[in-house]
Amino acid sequence: MSLPSTWPAPLNAGMTIERIDPLELDDATATRCAEIVGASAAASGIDVPAPSAAGFAGQVTYTHDMTPVDAIWLAREGCDVVGSAMIKFAAWDNPHLAFVFCAVHPDFLGRGVGSTLLGAQVEAARAHDRTLLLTFEFRDTPGHRLLAEQGFELAQDTAQRRLRPAELDWEAIQRYAADAAAHATAYELVRLDGAAPDDWLPTLQSLHESINDAPLDGIDLQPDVYPAERIRLYEQAMAARQQHLYRLMARHRSTGAWAGHTILCVDRTRPGSGIQEDTSVVSAHRGHRLGMLLKSTMLLWMRDAEPGLETIDTWNAETNGHMIAVNDRLGCFVNARGVALQRHLDDVDR
Repeated sequence: MSLPSTWPAPLNAGMTIERIDPLELDDATATRCAEIVGASAAASGIDVPAPSAAGFAGQVTYTHDMTPVDAIWLAREGCDVVGSAMIKFAAWDNPHLAFVFCAVHPDFLGRGVGSTLLGAQVEAARAHDRTLLLTFEFRDTPGHRLLAEQGFELAQDTAQRRLRPAELDWEAIQRYAADAAAHATAYELVRLDGAAPDDWLPTLQSLHESINDAPLDGIDLQPDVYPAERIRLYEQAMAARQQHLYRLMARHRSTGAWAGHTILCVDRTRPGSGIQEDTSVVSAHRGHRLGMLLKSTMLLWMRDAEPGLETIDTWNAETNGHMIAVNDRLGCFVNARGVALQRHLDDVDR
């Protein structure tokens, strides 16, 4: 794929790009980067909780396995940070993959900041023999348009769905949970608040890897792998990022086999905000309404354990009709539309 002749666009006079060590990100810079992410979303009319400095720093420093992002770049006009970008190389699987993320303050769009930051990301990916860049953006925003102009292709349509606990029909949710439990009498639910016991870790691999059955559409990925070490590091990373980890797991009564789970994180850096992470059922245990049982029971747990929750956000591929149906019955509404975008790095676009 050939790129526009203007790529990368030249920076306006007085602007510079600086690469910094992610572990040396200071509080003032983290605060500014968080402000840019929030301002970018607000300018596009996206209603998402603004990130905090602590939340941004945690994502940069710990990611999902207690390792920092592999590089971060800051765009400056004079001394002021006006944009940032980062790259994370997949470490446990998909050795061809690099995740890339970028945000530019809306007051500085059209000045070559985004395309120059992307150029730095491409150079770093090539230096580490990565052939695929993958990112996620809100749909029809300046970031989406820039990436499309610079050779990224649509790989998946997504949607952010939101629950507002104060507005939920809790009697209906209790009925859904009771009805699902009546169809899943061969299973019991196990609550896990925080880290798993050491002897559970090897048995949890199939639960985490069952997410591989979720639709990928056009995303060029191989299945994720979750050895025990990765699961433990995920738990540690979420704690370090001040994400309170709640897990609800379904276990087959007669065999003791784990059959499904749902994970919800309450973000202590953004009071009132919850993030629904994976919900999945192991293929051999489908057909027993475990998805509805897990998600409805998790909400009932959160009503008691986290009464201050104002929003719970989750993402679905638009093609994941089964999970969307469950979410919509529980009271989710579409808060924003998104896209997964990918760019293959090959000889054509060097």
